[in-house]
Amino acid sequence: MSRQKQGKRLNTSDFYPTPSWCYKNLDIDWSQFSSAHEPCRGDSRIYDWLCEQNLNTTYSEIREDKDFLEWTGTTDLIITNPPFSLAQEFITKSCKQAETVLMLLRLNYLGSITRHDWWKEHSPTSLYVLSKRPSFTGKGTDATDYAWFVWDKTCRIPKGLHFVSPPTRAEGTADNAACAAALAALDKKWIEV
Repeated sequence: MSRQKQGKRLNTSDFYPTPSWCYKNLDIDWSQFSSAHEPCRGDSRIYDWLCEQNLNTTYSEIREDKDFLEWTGTTDLIITNPPFSLAQEFITKSCKQAETVLMLLRLNYLGSITRHDWWKEHSPTSLYVLSKRPSFTGKGTDATDYAWFVWDKTCRIPKGLHFVSPPTRAEGTADNAACAAALAALDKKWIEV
């Protein structure tokens, strides 16, 4: 997710680690899928979790010269927190290469005149609204509501509007610490690249 403050990007790398409760609390039967791809591996949290679900999982990561927009594979499932600046391209590509796609986006991503015609052709089959605003930095939220937008060709995921349970206090505290640590590691590792 990309954040700006008075026209200035707050994170020029567009890397925002996803709190684990955001995907772990999704009410989805992951055993329905045999393969998955994570287009933005980042610090590997979603990728590792998909592997823990016994899914044959591959990934892309631009910082490792594995550009998702050049990936040519196919898979059952694509799930990611895409870079906001490329979300539309990621969705369009993902829907061609996977049976089921989940993208974590701002709810207000639905409301743009520039995406009006595109949305009519790419309407999601379901939305999983995060009941709590996530903290991608570990230092508070950005006052924006988020949801997993789902495009499912197989009916493995129920259509309609769903709500993701918020984290427990302990989960929230652990996720905040993990996200802050991931961003600190980014400063040391990736800024030099």
